[in-house]
Amino acid sequence: MKEQEDIKGHLKYLLQNCQTAFIELKRLNKELKEAISKNVETKVDINQLGALHTIIQDYLIIRSAGLFDSKNYAVSFEQEFSQEKEYKNIKNEEIIKYLQKLRGNFVGHKHIKSSFPETSKILNSNLLNIFNKLDKMLTHKMSNHEW
Repeated sequence: MKEQEDIKGHLKYLLQNCQTAFIELKRLNKELKEAISKNVETKVDINQLGALHTIIQDYLIIRSAGLFDSKNYAVSFEQEFSQEKEYKNIKNEEIIKYLQKLRGNFVGHKHIKSSFPETSKILNSNLLNIFNKLDKMLTHKMSNHEW
């Protein structure tokens, strides 16, 4: 029972971090675009802003794809919800498949030649909505003591 509580807590923690990373990436992306488009001096250090943007984006890709990891040693939604229809639908979303494909470059599963993350593809997706659906599924399972 303690292990199940730890899993629920960890999934909730990972999901909240992914939601925060998405929101931060969106903010940083907007700020970076504005700083780059200005041809005048700015208080913003574009290099530092770009580095933060990359760090947050990389984290978001790794962690978001990890939520769907099918390895039996992974703490993921796959381990707990794989038989549920709503989860299967979420897992088959284009953005999830895209993030899983990109994740291979970061965790050494495989290298995808010339595959750099497209920030606009991530930010223009329904990823935040997906996180909200996963949160509802997790909250429902936790509140019904199904674990």
